[in-house]
Amino acid sequence: MDLQHILRIRVEKALHAQAVGPGVVEKIAALASRDHGDARQAVALLAKSAYLAEKTGSHISLPRMDEAASVIEHDRYLTMVRTAPVQMRAVLSAVIEAAEKADKEPVGTGDAYDAYRVVCDKAQLCPLSTRAFADLVAELDLYSLVRTRVLSHGRYGRTREIILDLPEDVLERIKTTIGIDLEMRR
Repeated sequence: MDLQHILRIRVEKALHAQAVGPGVVEKIAALASRDHGDARQAVALLAKSAYLAEKTGSHISLPRMDEAASVIEHDRYLTMVRTAPVQMRAVLSAVIEAAEKADKEPVGTGDAYDAYRVVCDKAQLCPLSTRAFADLVAELDLYSLVRTRVLSHGRYGRTREIILDLPEDVLERIKTTIGIDLEMRR
C-alpha cells in the first residue's frame, strides 16, 4: 500500500472532504517517501497540518503543510536537546554563547571551550577535557545542531570552526531549554 493511499484513507476517516487542498496529500507522501518512506511520519505531518489549519480556521493548504513540516523539524531539535546528556547540553550552550559573543560568526574550538568552562562553573559541572569536548562538538555536528569544518593553518596547526545555522527562533528555544535544565542542577 503506498503512502498516498494511506493518507487518503486517513483524510476520509478523520477530516472533511473539503478540508484538504489540492496537492497536499501528494506532497506529504512525496516528502515522507523522500526521507524514509515511513507512513507514521506522513500521518504525523498530516495531523500537524490539520491542527494548524484548525487553529487558524482555514483548510489544509500547501503553505500550511510547509509550516507544519517546519514545526515538526523544530520540535525534533528540541526533543534531541531535552534528551541529550547534561555534558552535551553544556557544550551546546557554550557554543551558542560563544557564537553570540562573536556576532553569529564562526567560532573556534578554543573560544567555545573557554565558554564551556564558564558554563560548567555556573552549572556546577566538572568540565571535560578538550579532547572529550571536541568529541561532543563532533556529535552535535552529526545531529545537525551545529556545523563544523577543519581549517588548516599549515605549520601553525589546525582548528575546528563551529558554525550555528539553526533558525533564530529554534536557537532561542534551545537556549531557554538548556538554561532551565542547567539551572535546576544547581
